[in-house]
Amino acid sequence: MYPILLNSPLFRGLTAEELSLLFGQVKHQVRHFRAGELLAQAGDPVEKALLLMEGRLQGEMVDFAGNSLKIEELEPPQMVAAAFLYGPKSKFPVFLSAKTDGMLLIIHKKDFTDMLSFDVRVMVNYLNIVSGKAQFLTGKITFLSLKSIREKIAYFIMQRMNKSGNTHVPIDQTQTNLADLFGVTRPSLSRTIMEMEKQGIFIWSRDHIVIKDQRKFNSILGRYPC
Repeated sequence: MYPILLNSPLFRGLTAEELSLLFGQVKHQVRHFRAGELLAQAGDPVEKALLLMEGRLQGEMVDFAGNSLKIEELEPPQMVAAAFLYGPKSKFPVFLSAKTDGMLLIIHKKDFTDMLSFDVRVMVNYLNIVSGKAQFLTGKITFLSLKSIREKIAYFIMQRMNKSGNTHVPIDQTQTNLADLFGVTRPSLSRTIMEMEKQGIFIWSRDHIVIKDQRKFNSILGRYPC
């Protein structure tokens, strides 16, 4: 367990010995889950700190018509619903389901609070995680406000351009995954990508995108801030 936790942003800066001592003071348990299992519904109370140890989870929003929109996919060793553990409305904002078999480390809220007080590094790490989630959700709100597939594609690319710093942008998502992320059909996404390629805006390859006309690309969002 400890080798996995040492890679978690929550325990950044701790040694294996320090981690062992810390968990010796805090009650915790492990829960295994199966692929396809619904772990939480939107609106369920968040009463425990959850750390993903193995497997992959997916957060989805579902409307009254039953349409779903993928919000985030989680991989080890991330925290689950970290930004919603405290506060007056500590509830899951999305439906949480398992993409694969896996395992969660569970710490009740009171014990997790004790853990934060035991080591200031863990407290600072947790605050950084919560801040990062707030920034992620702000970006997601901006993304969802975009009307066209063309705008969503440009915003997705622009975020990665900001990280890579050049016009050769790496991508680690298939078009099927991107269609789920954008809340559109796979054929509609493919058709829009092909149209943008024909217009000379970019070249879309399997693992990267090359911006060919920066002016045309910028005009899609009007240099929308990311």
